[in-house]
Formats: sequence, C-alpha cells, structure tokens
Amino acid sequence: MDGPGEFYATAEAYDVIDGDTFRVRIDGESIRVRVLGINAPESGGFREEQDWGEEAKEYARKKLEGRMVHLFTDPGAEVFDQYDRLLAHVVMENGINYAVLAVADGMAEAYVLRHQDLTIGDTLEKAEDLAQAADRGMWQDD
Repeated sequence: MDGPGEFYATAEAYDVIDGDTFRVRIDGESIRVRVLGINAPESGGFREEQDWGEEAKEYARKKLEGRMVHLFTDPGAEVFDQYDRLLAHVVMENGINYAVLAVADGMAEAYVLRHQDLTIGDTLEKAEDLAQAADRGMWQDD
C-alpha cells in the first residue's frame, strides 16, 4: 500500500466491529478499516459499551456488511493508526460516503483531529450540525 492519498481499493466489507470499524479482504489479507472522519459510540468488546453503541453497530451492518465498498486514503491523514487499522474514506455501492451518512443520521459524530485537513471535514461538521438540530440518532433528547 502506498502513502497517504495514494491507496485505493474496492473490497467486500465483512465483520462490522462497531459503527466506525470493519474488516475487508484485500489480496487475500484481512484488513481492519477505521472510517476516516467519524467516531461512533462503542458497542462493547475491548471497550465499555456506550449509549447508542449497539444501534451504531447495527446501522453499519445494514449499510456495509456483505457489500462492496470503495476505500481510499486522504492526503491529510495517516494510512494506518496505532492499532494497525487502515484509515480510509468509505464510499458505498450507491456512491454515498458512509461517514457523511452515518453522521447525518446521528450514528456517529464528526471526528477530525486538529492536525488533520480532511477533504470532507467541513461536510462532516455540517452533517453533525444538521443531525443535532433534527435530534437524529444519538442526538435525540432523553
């Protein structure tokens, strides 16, 4: 895999771990993918489950699992994180960016680090503002 912004692959998503992490097979190798630009509530496993964690995981399953996705790195981000997960934008078969959709539906929040200049950072922040204003997903009032 080449450097930031240079990696692109199409693969079938499987084994959704939570709302922002899943696995794909590329050239016979199982690779964990961490969706760039979002943070979904934890669904358990290695970390304590958070409110909306199971809902976010089920959302990701419905949108991603068993479907082909296009993965590509961002020129403003690392290729892999400290957990050896591929940090990638995820575009679904229908051409929609999964991160933007998940944030707009209230299943994840925008997560752009200060040192990052993600190509869709502004879009993610606007999607989060809209989700909060509409009380979608995890932004629902108790």
